[in-house]
Order: sequence, then C-alpha cells, then structure tokens
Amino acid sequence: MKSLTSPSLALLAAGTVFAQSSPCPFNYPATLNATQSHNGLIFTIISGSPVTNNRAIQLRPNPYLEGGFFAGLDATSPVLLSNLADAAVKSQGRDMYNQLYDLGPTAYLNLRDEINGTRRYTVGVVNATTWPGEVDRQWYLIGGAPDGTYGLYHDVPIGVVNGFLLCVADHDLEPGPWYQLFYDMYDYTPTDFPECEYVGVRATVSATINNGECDIGGFVAS
Repeated sequence: MKSLTSPSLALLAAGTVFAQSSPCPFNYPATLNATQSHNGLIFTIISGSPVTNNRAIQLRPNPYLEGGFFAGLDATSPVLLSNLADAAVKSQGRDMYNQLYDLGPTAYLNLRDEINGTRRYTVGVVNATTWPGEVDRQWYLIGGAPDGTYGLYHDVPIGVVNGFLLCVADHDLEPGPWYQLFYDMYDYTPTDFPECEYVGVRATVSATINNGECDIGGFVAS
C-alpha cells in the first residue's frame, strides 16, 4: 500500500489544501451505545500521514448524483455533522440559533470496484429516497476510549475483513485535489490500491455549538 505522503502527492501536502478543524472543546455523552447516539457527531481520520491524520470528514458535493455527497477531505467542503440513530448515520445541519437538525441525507456504501477479491465501496451521503431506496442501517460504533472517542464500522458477514480506505481522488478534481473515503471488504488478502491508505474513522461528540467562539463547521441555515 503506497503511503499518502509519496512525492506524487506533493500538491496535496503543500500547505493550505484542507480546511482546518477547529480546536474546540468537546462534550461527551453520559451514555452511548453501538447504534444510537442522539448527539451531533464529528468523524475524524486516523492515518499515518500528518496531512490527513485527525482531519474531520467533509461532505463534498457529488456532481453525478443530485443532492448527493462524497465523504472525503478537501479545502472547502463543510464538515460532516451527524446523528447516529437506529444504526443509520444521518447528516445534520445547524439552524440560525446554532441548534442541530437532521438534513435528510444518510450515509451509504456503493460498490466502486472489485479487484482480486477485494471490494471497494464509495462512502456517500444522500437522501435514501433518491438512492439506494432505503436507509443503510448497518453502521455501528465500537470501543469507547477515556477521551470519549469511538471507532466507526459497517456491519459485514462473519469472516469478512473490513475497514476504511482513504485514496487520492481520481475524478471531480476542480477546484483542486482531494481525498475520497472508501470502505473495503475482503476474505483473505487485501488488494493494493494505488495512492490509498487503510485508515480508521473515529467519532467524537461535537463541540459546544452554542459557544460563539467555537465554530465546528457543517451546513448552516441562512
């Protein structure tokens, strides 16, 4: 697996490519089970690259699917705020009073390609009535570190190895390069996708959004 800090990625690594995450304090829930949070969640990348590690996942508009988004990292897209409810990842926005509300689009997986037994799925967010027709209710959190973070996973058949993959995007390159998030599954040996890195995704409860000095991003109603 190639490192995301290879010379071919110099442009991505050179400075102001990504929107910076705000170093706001976080509020953690008193209780949180595997499939239900009822809180605003921010998902961040765990990687071996200083360029992408600890970056908040963003919603990048999908030009191929009306009302849809890619999950990834870029310079300008809003941070994904979400509500984990009934094993579904529901995207959220903030109203003019800084209160969270469900936007409607939810997270889903869509098979991108399959190479030598490794299936790579695009992680996208869209209103399920548009596609794929029903809400994906197979997401769950695991762990629960002392700092209030949890790992995000998708349910798969027993014996299937699975996890997130972060790749340099090979499409929709305007206004600049970006990273696209995938979920992969395989039975034995993973395929080496070029310019990709296996990463973790962790969830933390979002910052105190009522604090005017603490802007966590996301969609904001006008």
